[in-house]
Amino acid sequence: MTCAATDSKITLASAPGKVLVVGGYLVLDRNYTGLVVGTNACLYSTVQTTALDLSNSDYAFGAADVPITVISPQFESAWWKYAFDTKANTLTQYDSADQGSNGFVQIVLQTTLALVNTRSPDALCTLLANPVPAQHRVGLKILLTADNDFYSQREALAKVGATLTSQSLEQLPAMAKTGKTLGNVHKTGLGSSAAMVTSLVASILVHFGVLSKHDLCENNKQSCTATKGMQLVHNIAQYAHCLAQGKVGSGFDVSAAVYGSHVYRRFSPTVLEAAMSENSSIAELVQATSPENIGWNSEVAPVVIPPRLTLRLADVDTGSNTPSMVKKVLLWQKSNPEQAALLWASLDAANNYIGQVWSSLVEASCSNSTEYNSAIDWCSVRLSSEWKSDMDAVGNPTRALLVNL
Repeated sequence: MTCAATDSKITLASAPGKVLVVGGYLVLDRNYTGLVVGTNACLYSTVQTTALDLSNSDYAFGAADVPITVISPQFESAWWKYAFDTKANTLTQYDSADQGSNGFVQIVLQTTLALVNTRSPDALCTLLANPVPAQHRVGLKILLTADNDFYSQREALAKVGATLTSQSLEQLPAMAKTGKTLGNVHKTGLGSSAAMVTSLVASILVHFGVLSKHDLCENNKQSCTATKGMQLVHNIAQYAHCLAQGKVGSGFDVSAAVYGSHVYRRFSPTVLEAAMSENSSIAELVQATSPENIGWNSEVAPVVIPPRLTLRLADVDTGSNTPSMVKKVLLWQKSNPEQAALLWASLDAANNYIGQVWSSLVEASCSNSTEYNSAIDWCSVRLSSEWKSDMDAVGNPTRALLVNL
């Protein structure tokens, strides 16, 4: 996750997508971990302070209302208009392209702006004091965009007669229009909702000075303020994402959007129980999302993909019903506790081994780069089925690691 504030009026934050390499289903249980990789494809949220024309609006704005327009230009009919009441800490949608709503965006705005208004009461009110032309009011214009990999591009390539290859994908314009509504677009499963939620939370917090852009800088992750800043974004994003989904999931997708590639152990769901209750207060939300809240006991151990190894994903233009699949697996686990415990332990051991091999490969690339590159070159021109049959692998530790992988 990165953030760039070009000036006091515009803030841009990005968050990567995710790939759960190993740990499917097990990552739901705090007793086990998952190896998650942050992708080079990102989702971007741009927040701009600007004078908005309200002349065509029938909404009766109160003196404490901040107008907000959200646009997602890659989709058809994807804009929403809101008013945030700085006195009541409430958000109201008063218009949209198709009279529909966007639950994820609305919950992020409601949650994050309420927290901003609580932590820095003058930040939002200052907007309303700015002089503007008649029938205008200073508010927020928010732009949500994504790299092409979050959405299937098979139709786009077919329209121009291009082959279905990675080289063809590189020829498409950046952040290409999908030609579809948000509800009809075919996603690729990289966690666009988690990345959007995370980037939007980060951009709002930085825009209003709750955090500095340096708190989210890739080169500043080890400082105390950066650690707390990223934890705050993480906690708010986890809360908003869970609330939008209507349940507390494992959270690995939001964690990847904040921290990138790592070995992940989930947080205890109890940390969000009070804040997600129907009659929760802003005080409970502040407490639940605070970086000082020890209930956030998730574990993040950074990992690196070994040099010269590339993770490639196939666009199959179809998806699976993850909640349904999870429900079936958990039902089987509950019905067969002993068998499930043995299977989970076996899978966890295999998953951990993958992480260990990755670490060993990274160490090998540093300690003996010549041997490492030689092994990579040898494997790259042979089928993986041929790697094990070559006895020379015994004399090359790196090649032996690749065989075991």
